[in-house]
Amino acid sequence: MRTATRRARRRAIATLGVAALTAVALLPSVAQADAAADPDPTLLGDPTPLLIESLSAPGKVIEIGNAAAQPTIPDSTPAAAAVFPFAKTADALTAQAVLAYPVEASPERFVFANAEGEVLARRTNIDPNYRYLTIPGLTLDEAATDPSAQWTMSDAGGGYSYLRNVQTYASGATANLDMYNWATAAGSEVQTYDAGTANVQKWRTHRLTAEVAPVEQRVDTGKPPKLPTALTGRYSWGLTTPLANITWNAPSADVWTVDGTVTVEGTGVGFFGETVPVKAEYLVGSLGGATDVAMTGYVGQTLKELQMHAPTTVQRTISGSGTTVTAPVTWDWSALAADATATAGVIEVPAAASTGFAARLTITIAPAASVNILRGAGIHWDYTHLNGSNFRLTDGVRDVAGFDDWKSGGAANRVNPNTVSFYFDQPRQLTGAAVYDIGGRQNVGGVTVQYRDLIGGWIDMPTQAMTWPYVNATPNLSLEFTSTPVLATGMRVVITNKSNDNWMSLSEVEAFGPALAG
Repeated sequence: MRTATRRARRRAIATLGVAALTAVALLPSVAQADAAADPDPTLLGDPTPLLIESLSAPGKVIEIGNAAAQPTIPDSTPAAAAVFPFAKTADALTAQAVLAYPVEASPERFVFANAEGEVLARRTNIDPNYRYLTIPGLTLDEAATDPSAQWTMSDAGGGYSYLRNVQTYASGATANLDMYNWATAAGSEVQTYDAGTANVQKWRTHRLTAEVAPVEQRVDTGKPPKLPTALTGRYSWGLTTPLANITWNAPSADVWTVDGTVTVEGTGVGFFGETVPVKAEYLVGSLGGATDVAMTGYVGQTLKELQMHAPTTVQRTISGSGTTVTAPVTWDWSALAADATATAGVIEVPAAASTGFAARLTITIAPAASVNILRGAGIHWDYTHLNGSNFRLTDGVRDVAGFDDWKSGGAANRVNPNTVSFYFDQPRQLTGAAVYDIGGRQNVGGVTVQYRDLIGGWIDMPTQAMTWPYVNATPNLSLEFTSTPVLATGMRVVITNKSNDNWMSLSEVEAFGPALAG
C-alpha cells in the first residue's frame, strides 16, 4: 500500500495535469519504491486516465491503493481498491484516476494502475482469498504478461461496462469486478465475484477530457462572425468548466463572401489543463422571405379563435441553401371582415409590416358540425360537493344519475346551491347546452348555466329562451337551450333544490359548439 509520502508524491504529479500524468507517472524516480520501471513499449500502450464510477454506489469512483480504504482480509489491511466520492479539485480528481494501459499483444486487455505505478490484480486461484484484490508489487511489464493483473471491458448496457479479470477462477467462472456486499459508503472495498448482471458489477468509465458542443450559427453573406471567446467544457460525470485560452484557426476573410457552410476549428484548455478541441459551424447566407404556412378552421369560427390558434413562427429561407431558420411572425388580420368564416373557402392573411419580411398564412375554412364539447379531449371537471366518487355526467346516458350530493346529517347539512364546473384546455365556442336529471332524486328546482370567459370570469349564458335561474316545475329535469355564440374557457351548472327534505342529482350535462365536420 502507498505511504503518506507516496500519496503526497502522487498529488504532486496530479497537479501537472492529464498530459503530464501520462508521461511522468512512470518515471523510475517516482515509482522506484514499487520497483516499477518504464514499461516496454512493445508490451503496453499509452495509458488512458479513467474515473471508474459504480452504478450501485453512484457518485463514487474506484481508487487503487488508498490507505483510507476499509480494512479487509488478510490481516485487516486496507483494501487494494475501494470507492470514494468524486473529488472537487483538478489535482484531486487526477489523483483518483485509474490508468488503463492497453496490452499490445491483446489490445482488448488492460492493466489497471494508479499514478505511482501500483498495479491492481486479483489474488491467485491457489490463495484461499482468491476473490480478493491485491497490489502484488508487479512492474507494469510484469503485469503485461500476468492474466491475474489484466482486465477487459464489455458492454453492460446503459453506458455501463463489466470489468472482468482475464484469469478465470479455478472453477472456470469469470471474475467480475464487484462492489463487495452491496456496500455504498466511502471507502467500501471492491473485490471480484462470479460474473452476473447485478448493478454491483456495472461501472461507468469517465475520461478526463472535456467535450464541447459545436457552435452552430448563421451569418449574413459578407459579414464575418465574431468567433466565440467563452465556451463550456462538459465531463461525462457532470462537471462543467469554462474553457481557458480559446484559440481559433481563423479562415481567410473571403470565405464569408460566399454562400455555404464554413467550419472553424480551434482549441481551449480544460479543467485539468488538457487541450480541448472546439469547433464552430457557420451557415453563410442572407435571410429571404418565409415559406407559406397553413391551418384549418371551420365555418362559423370566430376570428378571435383563429388568431389564438394561428402559428407564431415561420420558416425563412437562406440564400445558397435549402436550409431554413425559424423566425417569429405577427399576422395582420385587419383586412378580414367579421363574417370571413361564414362560408367554406380559403382565407389569406399576410404578415404585419412590423414583422420585417414577407409571409403568408393560408386558412382553409371547412364545413362545421355541432358536437358535445364535454365528450371530447381536454375537459376537466370540478364540483362544490359530490357524494363519493360517482361522476358520470358526460357518458352520453341521460336517464341514469351520474352525480348526486347526498351528505350525512339530514336537511341541516344539505348542499344548496351546488355547482358542477367544466374547464377547457383551450377556448371553445359555445352555442348551447343541456342539463338533465332523469331517473334521479327529482329535487332540482333551479338551474343557472354560465360560461367562463377568456380572463376567468363566470357569465350567464346569453339566451332568449329563458331567464336565469331557470325554474324547473317538473319532477325530472330536461333543460335544453341554444345560445348566442360565446368564446369560453369553461362552463358550469349551478343548481338549487326544491326541498331540503332530499338531496339533488344530475344525470347528464352537455355543452354544444361547432367543430370540423367528420
